[in-house]
Amino acid sequence: MKVLLICSQGASTAVLCDRIRQAAGNRNYEIDIHATAIARAEEDMGEADVILLGPQVRYMLNKVKGQAGGKPVAAIDMQSYGAIDGEKVFEQILGLLGE
Repeated sequence: MKVLLICSQGASTAVLCDRIRQAAGNRNYEIDIHATAIARAEEDMGEADVILLGPQVRYMLNKVKGQAGGKPVAAIDMQSYGAIDGEKVFEQILGLLGE
């Protein structure tokens, strides 16, 4: 599964990507996950199966949904993001994929 995390600069979600990768690995899921800045998000959406937005750019949710071509798009809740809770965010990803 390929996951794209979008934040304001693309750097603040790097640690969260690592935690999500770890949570997926603990459950034997293969995951390709990376973060990007909102400014270049549209370029990076093509390969993604799921797109998540950090709380700082959640105001762009409807715009990103319109650009995503029907792919699942959601905002990461502030609590999970702030706690860098890879398990909770991975659960959100699975929910978006219907797993």
